[in-house]
Amino acid sequence: MIHVVISGAAGRMGRTLVRLVAESEDTRLIGAVEASGHPCVGGDAGLLAG
Repeated sequence: MIHVVISGAAGRMGRTLVRLVAESEDTRLIGAVEASGHPCVGGDAGLLAG
């Protein structure tokens, strides 16, 4: 199992990476980081990614 932390998780590429990590059986999202004050801070990364 590969543990993954994504920086810039609310951006276009970050959302794509969150979705791909969630779909993979070999990876687990353990953290999603975004800039201080960003409206998505504190939200659920899975919901953000769609």
